[in-house]
Amino acid sequence: MNLAPLTARGTAATIAVLLAGGTLAACSSGDGTASQPPTGASELIAVLPTATADVEKITWNVSGEPDTLDPRNAVNYGSGQIVRNMCEGLLTMDETFDIGPNLATYEQVSPTRLKLTVRDGVTFWDGTPLTAADVVFSLKRSAAEDSAVAFAFGFVQSIKATGAQEITVTFSRPDSTFVTSLATLAGVVVQKAWAERTGDEVGTASGGLMCTGPYRFASWRAGSGITIERNDAYWNTGLKPKAKQVDFTFVADDTALAQALEAGEIDGSYEVPVSTFAKLSRSATGRLVFGPSTQSTSISVARPDGPLKDRKLRDAFQRAVDRAAIAKVVYHGAAQPNYTELTPASWPNAERDIYQADYDTWAAARSFDLEAAKRLVKQSSYDGRALVLAIQAGDQAASRIAQLFQQQAKAIGVTVTIQAMQPLVFDQAGYDATKRKGIDLLYGASFNSSQNPLEPLGFGLLPGQPYNYTDFDDPQVTKLLNDARSSFDARERAKLIVQAQEIYEPVTGTIPLVSTNTATFINHRLTGAITSFAYWSTPQMAFIGAAR
Repeated sequence: MNLAPLTARGTAATIAVLLAGGTLAACSSGDGTASQPPTGASELIAVLPTATADVEKITWNVSGEPDTLDPRNAVNYGSGQIVRNMCEGLLTMDETFDIGPNLATYEQVSPTRLKLTVRDGVTFWDGTPLTAADVVFSLKRSAAEDSAVAFAFGFVQSIKATGAQEITVTFSRPDSTFVTSLATLAGVVVQKAWAERTGDEVGTASGGLMCTGPYRFASWRAGSGITIERNDAYWNTGLKPKAKQVDFTFVADDTALAQALEAGEIDGSYEVPVSTFAKLSRSATGRLVFGPSTQSTSISVARPDGPLKDRKLRDAFQRAVDRAAIAKVVYHGAAQPNYTELTPASWPNAERDIYQADYDTWAAARSFDLEAAKRLVKQSSYDGRALVLAIQAGDQAASRIAQLFQQQAKAIGVTVTIQAMQPLVFDQAGYDATKRKGIDLLYGASFNSSQNPLEPLGFGLLPGQPYNYTDFDDPQVTKLLNDARSSFDARERAKLIVQAQEIYEPVTGTIPLVSTNTATFINHRLTGAITSFAYWSTPQMAFIGAAR
């Protein structure tokens, strides 16, 4: 990408001083000699060599205990990852984000009518066959108002069984994105009869799950772990899981996780913290792998009121953040600067040229410039009150970035205080406004399930969506995004999205930071892992087995 150059060469050194007690100190080996951490961007690997044999058990870490395993609300890193090993989508996704048939095949009969045909021979864990009724029930459940994935059904008019194994979805207007969503959590199927009996206990420790996937729910030990067991009657004989059992742990502390991985107590983890890169890249126990990803980090305005209503103050922060230095120093190069709400990794490859030109404009307009940021603060209505920036407790990278943000805010005359929230509460604050009370700014990571720019933009910019923290509501932006969603012409869709970007970016409540690579650590005894971010939408543990 042709990004704007830094306007001040001294900033990387400033960050180095700020972080000397943390990330940079970890880059020395025990004998005092320098050890260069991985660059991350030098070699991106989407999948490891195929596993050759079964293993009894894999112990795998997720960053915090899920608040639910209900597929329609399992939208956080750990919950979504765990669920996708048990509960399948109507369509499937591979390590390159390509979509294909799974529980069903599909036919786009017309721009406003989609026909789904349920695959013969698929059974739930209890042996009952998958039917059209299960599919209709599950899709309607995902479309309900209390579902975190309801956005995918915004243009759906009806979902009906039109045959013993056939479902017809009709739309109020064309929707070019709906098929792709059927490979995500929005298209996951649960058993109707079981879910109706289980009610509000679906996806809880006591209620569990009833799905068709390669693993089945075994137990959830609150505060300790979740265990899934191989489904030996799995319908897809081409994907027999290699591990008989997978234990998911919830270690959220960076240091404790690195120690457990190095000791072999935990076999692997996706999204290992950047503070562990130096140690894990030298590990004799396992391998640190970087893969392609649609993830990014940002600092978001957390509420529609307060001092950050002022656009000048938000613009000041856009100029006060040195994104290139964050990518280099905090992420050791396993990240790239990002200057817009829509991370470039989410652009469809064939239309990158359309997105790039407008992106370059914003990269230049938001290049690091403390003097420009100071002028914007003076032009704003900022009255000196402290702004509260919330981060997840135990996330060392978040803590370092927050400290840097706090320091650079001070340099432009703005006071920022940092509030560390426990992992579960922090996750809930991402989609529950009541958990953001008293917070002005929220640091976090986000991602696309696929290369679909309309996914993050819909969740963050359309009225009433859970990640629209500032209550953004612009009729023209809504129309452009909806028109893009209705277009089956990829280039026309890209042009409409860029037109919307030219309207919402000047008033956005998002301060983008960097696009990040997926970082996976896996024990040397294992292989087969999907190491691109597509893992999150696949039964990723089913591919992992013995390396030799």
